[in-house]
Amino acid sequence: MKKLGLGLSIIAVSMAVISCGNKTTAQYPGYDKVEEGLYVKYVTQNKEARKVAVGDILTMSMKYGTEDSTLFDTELNGQPIQLRADTGKYVGDILTAFMSMGLGDSASIIVNADSFFMKTAGMPSSPDFIDSAAMLYFSVGLTNIQSMEEMQAEADAKNAEAEANEMVILNQYLADNNITTEPTESGLIFISKKEGTGKQAVAGKKVKVHYEGMFLDGTYFDTSVEEAAKENDIYNPQRPYGPFEFDLGVGQVIKGWDEGIAMLKEGGKARLIIPSKIAYGAAPRPGAPFSTLIFDVELIEVMD
Repeated sequence: MKKLGLGLSIIAVSMAVISCGNKTTAQYPGYDKVEEGLYVKYVTQNKEARKVAVGDILTMSMKYGTEDSTLFDTELNGQPIQLRADTGKYVGDILTAFMSMGLGDSASIIVNADSFFMKTAGMPSSPDFIDSAAMLYFSVGLTNIQSMEEMQAEADAKNAEAEANEMVILNQYLADNNITTEPTESGLIFISKKEGTGKQAVAGKKVKVHYEGMFLDGTYFDTSVEEAAKENDIYNPQRPYGPFEFDLGVGQVIKGWDEGIAMLKEGGKARLIIPSKIAYGAAPRPGAPFSTLIFDVELIEVMD
């Protein structure tokens, strides 16, 4: 069963835990025994709210620890937990308790620590400081329920909005800099700086390229030119500088590069203005998602 976030949060545990010892149902006043090793007390419950179904993506606030120690807290982490709802896979699985919750519900849940770490979270063993008889106390709040289709639709809508905003920013940049070059069908804006006289770059050939990469505001994020790196405060003495080698047209670089470099001959220079749809898209690499990138490139060599 795939875990979207629950297991990752557990890795953050880093403090000693005091064993709570074996407990009986009578020692958990106010809690309902769902099954052996699983006890639940609802803090808030709306019986009319949307209920959890298998396969839903749950967004939850979560805090857990022993009676005496807090081990994890999403409020301190700054982001909620997301996980896929599923039926419990063993007796005492905390996931069983989530299946009885509805949107807006909050609950206190008690589970065996060993079972949680090793079975639910999928860790190879419990942390060394966890006693085999220890119980974990969870406080959870269910803040959102989405089907996979709803989650994807939400992500698609946000991405479409971000991409539209990128185009507004790009068009303003082009207007401010009096750039009237028509983009190619893909959206690449190729501005020739120097015509090359050597061999034409051809897909499938290995090429050597010098580059300087920057955002629309002129901030440099990478370059193969040592002097440019120093001038723009991105010099890294740990990396080698020199022409970047790659096989053209086979997907080793972003699409904007494969297209733009193929428009050069040896010795040629150009500025490539590359929208995110042919760069890194929604990935924050480099910069924010849906960032238009600028590369000043020089084709040094087309290798036989």
